[in-house]
Amino acid sequence: MQIKGVIFDLDGTLIDSLTEVANLANAVLSAFGFEQRSKEEYRYFAGQGAYSLMASSSGSKDDALIMEMVKEFERMYVGSQNVSKAFDGITEALVEIYSKGVKMAVLSNKPEHLTRLCVNRNFDSSMFEAVFGQKEGREVKPHPQGALEIADVFGLAPNEIVIIGDTKNDILAAKNGDFYSVGVTWGFRDRAELIECGADVVVDTPQQLLNII
Repeated sequence: MQIKGVIFDLDGTLIDSLTEVANLANAVLSAFGFEQRSKEEYRYFAGQGAYSLMASSSGSKDDALIMEMVKEFERMYVGSQNVSKAFDGITEALVEIYSKGVKMAVLSNKPEHLTRLCVNRNFDSSMFEAVFGQKEGREVKPHPQGALEIADVFGLAPNEIVIIGDTKNDILAAKNGDFYSVGVTWGFRDRAELIECGADVVVDTPQQLLNII
């Protein structure tokens, strides 16, 4: 298989954002009168978008209230001090992949304007042909819609593209769209989850990505 394109997940794959997500979500919970949750709990609350994050962490079923919490989370995120950082070795791996002429993109379940903000804060965004996040009219992962849209941007078939991520949402999005999948173990979830949902390959360091791409 010749890989011509790569779609990266963001949180837990490119950036170590668990602390920032947990801190901001807890600030929102406190502001709305809910108890704070532990950082470890956010490993499983995060990953399916801001609405799911605030619904899961608060336990609320009130749609209007959750939407208010989402708006506050997004407002706080834009004004945050960016304690998230690229994982060790990721920037070097991106530069190496880019130098090979492989097309690169980011696909996150985070709201699109926050996805773009995080990419711009942590990387040279010119390396990416597309930076997609959650927005109205686009299904979140594990639905393959966003990845298929990126394939169109690349001008490539799914079987020429690898999706790289740290959770089952990334792996299942790949499988649902007939992409190749690579799970990474340095993010929010563990190796067992990645293997259980059928990742084609699981890697432990960014350097190992260069053996595949």
